[in-house]
Formats: sequence, structure tokens, C-alpha cells
Amino acid sequence: MICFSSKLKRIRLKVLDHILFTLVTDEKGIIVDISKGFETLSGYTLKELLGKTPKVFSYMGTPKELIEDLWTTIGQNKTWYGEIKNRTKSGKDYWNTVRIEPLVDKDRILGYLAIYTNITEHKELIRQATSDPLTGIYNRAKLDFLLVHEVQEAYREENTFSLLFMDLDHFKEINDHYGHLKGDQILIEMTNVVRNILRVSDLFGRWGGEEFLVILPNTDGASAYLIAEKLRHRIQTHDFALNEPLTVSIGICEYDPLKSIDELIAAADEAMYKAKNEGRNKTVIYDKKGKN
Repeated sequence: MICFSSKLKRIRLKVLDHILFTLVTDEKGIIVDISKGFETLSGYTLKELLGKTPKVFSYMGTPKELIEDLWTTIGQNKTWYGEIKNRTKSGKDYWNTVRIEPLVDKDRILGYLAIYTNITEHKELIRQATSDPLTGIYNRAKLDFLLVHEVQEAYREENTFSLLFMDLDHFKEINDHYGHLKGDQILIEMTNVVRNILRVSDLFGRWGGEEFLVILPNTDGASAYLIAEKLRHRIQTHDFALNEPLTVSIGICEYDPLKSIDELIAAADEAMYKAKNEGRNKTVIYDKKGKN
């Protein structure tokens, strides 16, 4: 009976070793041990990671603020918990929730224990639910959610933001002449052009068809106009391999606490249509008094 119990315990420990994704470092962050489960998760063996730091498998785009918060927290003998993207040995990205606990003896930090949970599938489901399947930018549902947050933030902080409502000019003719496959390629390429210009804090999504919405936090109408004009010019001068340059009409509306979200969008949309009516390839700012 004792023999069976001991064997069962060893089996349980072996199973847990493959399920639990754990990593141990010394006080300087040098890796001294990992579980079998972490080997499976990361693709690295213990031998490959010994003497190295977690930078080996860290995602290069991790915000500096997150890393600073992590080290500040554990440096105060506190437990840090958060979400981090990492990269396997083969170069595949994966998401983890991570709990990092200082290993302390008589107020002296001996090292750190990190316990990982793989949430890659969960993150992918969220991405699919909030992203436009063609371009990969935010979809309309996500934009609606972000607008609510932005309005609340502007009201609470007594700040402002601006909306850019963008519509590609003569896009139906492009689809008719070149085909819908080419039209899809242009939408993808155009979103990449825009993303390369926008700031990290800016929020960009596809409203529907060839219509796009940009949320510019902490940006007044005048500053939004400069950004919109930069976008318009960059799109017009980009080589989309068409017989004519691709152009865009843009309407701008600055946050107005007296307007609902639907009214703000309608105002930006109205300004965009004014740009269309005035010959397209133009940026128009909506006048709060009701005149563009």
C-alpha cells in the first residue's frame, strides 16, 4: 500500500511538472531552473536557458513601462502579476499570464519564481472578435467600445479627442475595373500605410466597406487636421499599382460633451461627405456650430 502511494505521488509530480510552466532565476534574473512544462511551452531546454535571462524568449515589442513596473514591484519584495507575450525557440509568439514571486530569506532576495499560464488561444479568440478579418485592424464593434471609453476619459479628465472619418474615393470603380481581389489588396495596403503614420496611442479601425475611423486621443481639431492631411497626402502619393492615384476624403469632428457618440460619428461623417461634394481628396473639419 505504501509502495503504491509513493508511486502514485511520483506520477502526480511528473504530470504536474509537464503542466506547470515554471521558471526560477537568481537575484540578478539569471535562469537557474525551468519545469518540463516550460520546456514544452517555449521550445527551449533547461540546458539552453541555464545562465541566460528571460530576454532570450521575450517578445521585443513588450512595452518598457510594463518591464519597469515588473522590476519595481518584485524589487520591493512584492508579487507581480500580468500578461506578457513571449516567443518560442522556433519564432512563434505566444501569450502568458505570469505570476512572479521573490524568493526571500530573512529579507534578502535569493531569486524569483515565475509561474506561467498559456492564454494564447484566449487571446486569439479576443482578436478574432474585435478585429476586421481582412485588414486585421479593429472592427466596428471594437470601435464602438473604444469610443465609449474615450468619451468617458475625456469627460473625467476634462480633455478632448478627435475623430477622423475616412472614405476611399471611387472605390466601387476600382472594384469594377480591377476586381474585388485587387480591391481587397488595396484595402490591406492602405491600412498599412495609415498604421505607419499614426501614433501608438491612436486607434484605427474599419467602419465598413471602404470606410475607416480613426480615434485620436488628446488631440484637438486643429492637430487632427494636420494628421489627417498627412494621411491623405501619403495615401495619394503611395504606389498602389493603379492607373490613377488612390485618394481619400476625410471628415473630422472634435469631441463635444454636448453630443452623444452617435452624434459625434454623424458629425465626422457629415464633414467627410462635404469633402466628397467639394471634389474629393480633401479634409474637412466639422464646425461645432453646425456649419462645415
